[in-house]
Amino acid sequence: MIMAIEEDNHEIDTNIMEQCKKAVLDTLGVLDIDPLAIIPFEENPTFNPFVARCIEAAHQRNYISNTFQDKHVIIGAAAAHHAYLFHEGTESHNVPVLSSLLMAFIYFIDDNGFQQQSIAEYGSRLASGRPQLEKGLDDIVAATAELADMYPPITGDFLRLTIQSYVTSNQLERELEGSGKQSKWEVNKDAPFFPTIMKTFTSCATLALLLSFPCNIPATSYIQALVDGVWVHDITSDIMSYYKEAINGEFTRIEQVAQMQGSRGSDVLEDLVKTMAQSHRRVVHVLAASDPSGNLVSCYTRALEGFVVFQALYPRYRIAEFGIFSF
Repeated sequence: MIMAIEEDNHEIDTNIMEQCKKAVLDTLGVLDIDPLAIIPFEENPTFNPFVARCIEAAHQRNYISNTFQDKHVIIGAAAAHHAYLFHEGTESHNVPVLSSLLMAFIYFIDDNGFQQQSIAEYGSRLASGRPQLEKGLDDIVAATAELADMYPPITGDFLRLTIQSYVTSNQLERELEGSGKQSKWEVNKDAPFFPTIMKTFTSCATLALLLSFPCNIPATSYIQALVDGVWVHDITSDIMSYYKEAINGEFTRIEQVAQMQGSRGSDVLEDLVKTMAQSHRRVVHVLAASDPSGNLVSCYTRALEGFVVFQALYPRYRIAEFGIFSF
């Protein structure tokens, strides 16, 4: 069973909950996902066998430790199962399992599984070839290299850079927040693009997007869709995450933008959905022009829809509280 890590709860009013629910439903609508057709993880016949393979792969690589455990791999496997299982039987056959291991580490980082000093020194140790301060961070380097080396140089380098940026973002968030876990910092009104640009630089959206495409396809086939595609992944993630983040009192990019506008974070959601829909259409058009066969469009949409469904199902995001599923 997939469990969510318990977090501190804050009361939010009914209107905010309804705004969150509408934004989620509108996002599903843009992507043609029927919430009533979504089924629980364990009811999907390919889910448990895939999870077992991912856990076996983690043990074979000696990734499991006293801190990074099977339960973390299960979360990564759930994400990769929904987003990348379609790669099996193709040139990118190993992408689903390898991406599950990397996704597991990403969630582990997000939940502060590593010490702050270890995170702070990750980049410099990586650049100098020195061992990391914690074994799990060395394992992230190994997992990133194994996955990135499957792709052409440009794509592979983007994947490596994305992981390094994500680790850096974790340290940045800790420093901006200061000593208090949920303390808020002020966004300078003369830096209106900071929340959005910093989110784009440091999120895992680039990773999520690039892993959508077959590893034998050159980056030039989809590179012009990169910016809008990353934006789509970032926004959908923000929307699917916002409800639980509001409950937990997190100072997210959405809250940062709202602070500058003098509004509530939930008031920003409607415009985000519209922006996401526009970028989504552009990505589809760019990929269709590059590959008239429709393969690139199919890879992009299947991975994106898979991530959204995963977030809808994962208890961490509490989407089930909206009552939009059939179960």
